[in-house]
Amino acid sequence: MSEPDAIRTILLGVDGSPESDRAATFAATLARHLGADVVAVHAVGLLDVWPEHPHGEKDHDPHGPVEVLLEGPWTAPLRRDDIPLRLVVRDGPPSIVLLDVADEVDADLIVLGSRGAGRGDLDSLGSTSAKIAQRSALPVVVVPAARSAAEVPPSFT
Repeated sequence: MSEPDAIRTILLGVDGSPESDRAATFAATLARHLGADVVAVHAVGLLDVWPEHPHGEKDHDPHGPVEVLLEGPWTAPLRRDDIPLRLVVRDGPPSIVLLDVADEVDADLIVLGSRGAGRGDLDSLGSTSAKIAQRSALPVVVVPAARSAAEVPPSFT
């Protein structure tokens, strides 16, 4: 961080999942209150599956469809609030890509959803979120999935 406790740059992991959408909304609110910039990042990898073209061809540019979504619905809450925003699309495993970009942009905070497009049964936190929380030297905010009151586990006493 540039100065103690200053949050000037928030790195946001996005993938189009409902959890990612909640994280984008959270990051927009936080950035607005702090006057921070946001760098939204998507790691193009094995979990990205794109529809075929009308002519039956697969889209061979994995970045094309991602860039459209990243410039559109995936970052809509940030653009609605006029948050200074940079977009990054990079190939690779999400945890590595997010940590690398966080270092490159000198991020002060990482925000991501608790679970993304890869819905494995590793744990409720999500494998990417868990890896980033374990490996990051930065504070990490993991935004939970929306839950009804019936789904919330009982509190610990």
